[in-house]
Amino acid sequence: MDIKGTDIGELWSTHFPRRKIDAASRMFCLSIGHAIRNIAQNIPCGGLTQRLRSALKCLRVPEEEFFQFTEETKAR
Repeated sequence: MDIKGTDIGELWSTHFPRRKIDAASRMFCLSIGHAIRNIAQNIPCGGLTQRLRSALKCLRVPEEEFFQFTEETKAR
């Protein structure tokens, strides 16, 4: 399966709303989150937060949802 950057936003929008009721969606969001962080690390300029925000924007993942999910996973 070849996932393009433009697919990540669609996958996120499918699985993020289901993350609390479906373990597979939650795990998928975790995987997408790791992929987004890896993409952000490869952006050549800016601080980590700026690169992460750039990656989220390019991948069409809502920043608020991503950071909400990050906080939820820290709480567990």
